[in-house]
Amino acid sequence: MSVVKFSSDFLLETFTLVDNLFIAEHLPYLDEKQIKVYLYGLYLCAAPEKQNTLDALCSTLDMTEAEVIGAYGYFEDMGLCRIISKSPLEVSYLSLKKENQPPKKYRGEKWNDFNAQLQQLFPERMLTPNEYNEYYMFLDESKLEQDAMLMIVQYCINQKGMSVRYPYILTVARNWVADGVRSVADVENKLLEYDKQSEDMRGVLAALGRKGGADLEDKQMLLKWTRSWGYELDAILAAVKSLKGGKTFKKLDAKLDEFYRMSLFSVEQIKDYQAQLDRLKELTISINKNLGIYYESFDHEIEVYIVPWTAKGFDGEALSKLAHHCFMTGVRTLEGMNNVVNKFFSLGILTAAGIDEYLRAQIERDAKIRKIIDASGSSRQVTQSDRDLYRTWTADWGFDDDIILYAAGQAAGRTYPTPYINQLLSGYRKSGVDSVEKAKAYSHAAAQPNFEQRSYSDEEWQSIVTSIDALSEDDV
Repeated sequence: MSVVKFSSDFLLETFTLVDNLFIAEHLPYLDEKQIKVYLYGLYLCAAPEKQNTLDALCSTLDMTEAEVIGAYGYFEDMGLCRIISKSPLEVSYLSLKKENQPPKKYRGEKWNDFNAQLQQLFPERMLTPNEYNEYYMFLDESKLEQDAMLMIVQYCINQKGMSVRYPYILTVARNWVADGVRSVADVENKLLEYDKQSEDMRGVLAALGRKGGADLEDKQMLLKWTRSWGYELDAILAAVKSLKGGKTFKKLDAKLDEFYRMSLFSVEQIKDYQAQLDRLKELTISINKNLGIYYESFDHEIEVYIVPWTAKGFDGEALSKLAHHCFMTGVRTLEGMNNVVNKFFSLGILTAAGIDEYLRAQIERDAKIRKIIDASGSSRQVTQSDRDLYRTWTADWGFDDDIILYAAGQAAGRTYPTPYINQLLSGYRKSGVDSVEKAKAYSHAAAQPNFEQRSYSDEEWQSIVTSIDALSEDDV
């Protein structure tokens, strides 16, 4: 006798847990009495104080002993329980997790007719017990009708010949079950679909250059393309034309999968995409040639660089011109060119004509800067720092080239002419010098005034530094 136990009212207020695997995989295929036996037996497992005998079970469920024992026999076949003893009846409920289940037992009388008919389909060899067991397990799991399974076996034999083995047959059956096939009528409808697509299949086979009939896998793929993905025959044939190299069903399936993911369904959409892809490949070849690089495959380059560049609005001529510009300026990588492309995009220059105009302006600007450097007595090359200063002197400070050239002449012979030019122009600006004549009249002493020296506190320096961002034209 137990020392502690639950009260009857406590047990009534608790719950009996039913595994979702039972609900999903078994309950839909059980009759009312079988469901009653399984659930009430599960309840008794958690309620040891209840009368747990076969008589009590039959009385509560209003069933005969044969019905209860028959139900548990079926559950044992399904791997749901194990019958420890039939007299007296003792049943052990098992975990529904497959790794915890013992191999299912299959009673011969349930499969006698199926076994005989299945063997008749293979008159040239004897089926093994293992083959039968594989069919039993599949039928139990899938709930496919036995006669429907036999029809599928016959169809596979018609397709592959008498040498076809059960793994192939069960793969076909599994695919059909996934499409909702359960009954003889379902199999007939599936075969009718295959018959209806025979004309389409002939067209696809001809386009692929395939001789002979289609395999079952081919028929399933065609059914997927037409029924599941919604492709018409003309679109499928257009996809065949886009294939490169050997044309096979697998390559066609991969191509249609690509089109499907891109929502390309009509012949016009497929042709337009293919033409665009061909143009992108031609553009990629041109860019690589101008840039001085070579790749065997263009797919990655097109996806990472070419498509984003064209999406920004650059046309092929503009990109080829930029590639040549990069080559001439020492930029020999796609990532380096990407930086150049992004710079021109930020400037709003997207066409070949715009690029030519911009580069011509830069050449003319550098020629002017070259004259300024020469006037200062230097013979070095133009640098980016020179370009930045020239832009400040002309665009920001408003000086024309004549005044800048005069200041450069004043800096000739100095060790650091450029800083001196900067100082002179700053002085000119502060004094309102706007012509060469005024610049000549401007004395060197006026250009470099002597300021009274004084020291500043930390607070004063901090105040000056934090106010720099707020400087305006009027403050200078």
